[in-house]
Amino acid sequence: MFLLPVLLTAVLSARPSYAADILTQQPFSTKPFYTDGRWILNDDKVNLTYAGVNWPAHGETMVPEGLQNASVAEMVHKVKSLGMNAIRLTFAVQMVDDILDKKSDGQLNTSFSSVLGEKNGTKVLNEVLAANPSFKSETTRLEVFDNIADECAKQGIYLHLDNHMSSAGWCCERGDGNAWFGDTHFDINKWQRALAFMADHGKSWPSFISIGLRNELRPTSTRQARPVNWDTWYGNMTASASAVHEANQNLLIFFSGLHYDSQLRPLFTSGDFRDIVDFNTSKFAYSNKVVLEVHDYDLDEKNCTNKRAKLTENSFGALGPKSDVIENVFPLVMSEWGFSQSPDQYNAPFAACLGEFLPEMRVGWMIWVLVGRYYTRQGEQDFDETWGLLDRMGRGWRCEECVEKGIMPMVRKTLGVGRPVVKGSAAVA
Repeated sequence: MFLLPVLLTAVLSARPSYAADILTQQPFSTKPFYTDGRWILNDDKVNLTYAGVNWPAHGETMVPEGLQNASVAEMVHKVKSLGMNAIRLTFAVQMVDDILDKKSDGQLNTSFSSVLGEKNGTKVLNEVLAANPSFKSETTRLEVFDNIADECAKQGIYLHLDNHMSSAGWCCERGDGNAWFGDTHFDINKWQRALAFMADHGKSWPSFISIGLRNELRPTSTRQARPVNWDTWYGNMTASASAVHEANQNLLIFFSGLHYDSQLRPLFTSGDFRDIVDFNTSKFAYSNKVVLEVHDYDLDEKNCTNKRAKLTENSFGALGPKSDVIENVFPLVMSEWGFSQSPDQYNAPFAACLGEFLPEMRVGWMIWVLVGRYYTRQGEQDFDETWGLLDRMGRGWRCEECVEKGIMPMVRKTLGVGRPVVKGSAAVA
């Protein structure tokens, strides 16, 4: 068990001091990023802190959500208008399986009709084509990804790909067959193949800087081919990271942990994990590309002091400094968190606490979720997403007060404060 007060004090004391020589925003860069301790830098020694949003494309259609409402350019512009600098675009292994095994990249017309039915699929297709005149019914899903990546580059937004699921569909349940290595739909070889394929395909995308290996690993209530433990995690995650790095050496590689990505502690401490394997990244070819990611949906925790302590114990301890307890130091990104977009939620304890703690610690983040509805989710077509920043029609914000008083100030605090970077300095920000 951690000595929580001691660890929290150490992590907080090592956070950047905010000086008068502030940066208004880190400029968009097409130079590859690498890690140095808890920081993400490029060759110009410019520090990158993610402040972004999730854009799902892992649903049954495997087409990025929300395109029946607005063009890709309009969607990216919405993200840009918040001052954000990143999009976490999700994908399913199934999309790559279709390309490599079925020799079919999934055209928009068949992607919608096969999932939504001929009538509704045609309706949604026509809406997507009307909102995106450059698309045709024969445009493929991967070409839509290409279009998003190109538009992100035009508008100065970084693209982070995330492997969310193996079989396309809503995430995440223990019984969905996607939970753990070797689960019903979680074919390990195809998963690693898909990661390498997307890493290689994205070489031509100037905006593409990072990829997440797997979203929310968790125990499975269905068939379980591999034991749920850190040893299984280590072998599979490091092998997939090697496959990604071999395909594209420029990418940062995000490692998620256990228990729905709430637990990272063994990766940076001297505890349990060390008895099995040593997560010593210096021996990996991608040693300066490793970023840890964490999720937080603990809306029930009302005490911010307790939340800070829990996060420090399970994940934020990775920020260092090194000590008798902390052996490894990594950059950390909260790649998912969020809340229902209503005026009583943005300043409720959960959002208010993270809204202060993440910028204070200079931890990057990407909120769930951009879109206000899904083509289909959990069997319901045209599903209304109350957590979506955009309203149902994708034209305005679902909760303008949440955006203007909660999210945008958080973006400014995350990106707009800190000292200019000096490599190796404990005060870089």
